[in-house]
Amino acid sequence: MGDIKDILGVPRDGLPPAAKSKKSKAPKLVKPKGMSRQGTGGWAAWPRWEAFALLSGSHPLMPSQLMGDIRKKEGVAGLKEKARRDPRGVVTFQWRKFRNPARGDDLELEHWVKCYRDARGRVTPADAGEYSFAKFNKKPPIMRYNDEEYKSLIKKEAGWSREETDYLLDMAARYELRFVAIADRYEFPGAPERSIEDLKARYYSVARQLLVGREGGPESVANNTLVRHPFNPQHEQKRKRGLELLMQRSREQDEAENEILQRAAQIEAKRKAEAAARRAAAGPSAAAAPGSQGPAAPAAREVTEFTNEEAPGVPPLFDEEAQPKEPEKGAVARGAAARELVEAVAAKQLGKAAKALEGALQEIKMDAFPRCTTRAVCGAYISLQKEVIELLELKRSVQAKQHLLAGMKRAKREEDVDETPRSEKRQRMGK
Repeated sequence: MGDIKDILGVPRDGLPPAAKSKKSKAPKLVKPKGMSRQGTGGWAAWPRWEAFALLSGSHPLMPSQLMGDIRKKEGVAGLKEKARRDPRGVVTFQWRKFRNPARGDDLELEHWVKCYRDARGRVTPADAGEYSFAKFNKKPPIMRYNDEEYKSLIKKEAGWSREETDYLLDMAARYELRFVAIADRYEFPGAPERSIEDLKARYYSVARQLLVGREGGPESVANNTLVRHPFNPQHEQKRKRGLELLMQRSREQDEAENEILQRAAQIEAKRKAEAAARRAAAGPSAAAAPGSQGPAAPAAREVTEFTNEEAPGVPPLFDEEAQPKEPEKGAVARGAAARELVEAVAAKQLGKAAKALEGALQEIKMDAFPRCTTRAVCGAYISLQKEVIELLELKRSVQAKQHLLAGMKRAKREEDVDETPRSEKRQRMGK
């Protein structure tokens, strides 16, 4: 019977079940996502975890121990006392009216102004002068002329009258030389349609003529921008046209140009590598045999005058002797061929000879290959390099003969000493 009562929830003694007392649960603080001691935040999330732990009931906030220091002179009381000592008074803000000197219509607006209230209650603005932002109202100087200057200094241009020039100067002063706005609002009766370049050219021409005429000549105003860099309408039109074409290019065109530039860079790198390989493969020149009199002196050669005019049937390239040479199969650039030839000739000079050649060319400031690779320039440079090499060989030959002559003189003196009789040697030693 007791088991049945237990199943039905009826107490065995017959009394109704007592209501269970529910414990009141305090609302539990939910930890924000990503805040944990062992989460992904690492040590960066540790201060946030400690601050969150202080919000629970087990960590009540304690009164600050620094309130005594704040009440000192360096604290709030000191700041209030300092504010009372300010001779201008307490800072306050008021809604006041103002006028901007940059405007010519006397428009009156309102804004918040920083003020000071003194001990008597009088309020004075912090900046008692004019509008504080009026100092940024900078206007460019506009050149003006009178009747006499227009007749004596201003040159007449076709299609421009004085009335239209006056109208242009008025528009320039009104819109502060913003020629885009001037061209948009330019409406002179009877005048053709003017572009921005036309308006700029006319204004800067008049301004430059007035500036030079008032100073009596261009010498005193040579550093002025209007005189030093006069406006060129043709250059401005070309610049805008080029910029417009550049902005209209498609992505495919940019990629094609980049590919061409990459190929050109690869070709240039390949040429440099081949030139370096040729220099490394070039062996040293054959040394002179012992007892020889040195290299034979080259025959004197007249200087050839090189011109850009190619005679019919004359090859356009040159060899090491600066003589006309037939080009190889295919198209060959004269500048590239001449540069490779010069590098190959220089690579044959090894050791001290190479340094002497480089120093000689640097001395005459011709160590770099010329930029203007015309036929005359290439031929003259190759001929110059050949003559420098011949000069250095002559110098080395002269030095070798001088050393040989010095050695022969030394040997002659030694032979004369050996042929002297012994008695004379002893007498000399005794002396």
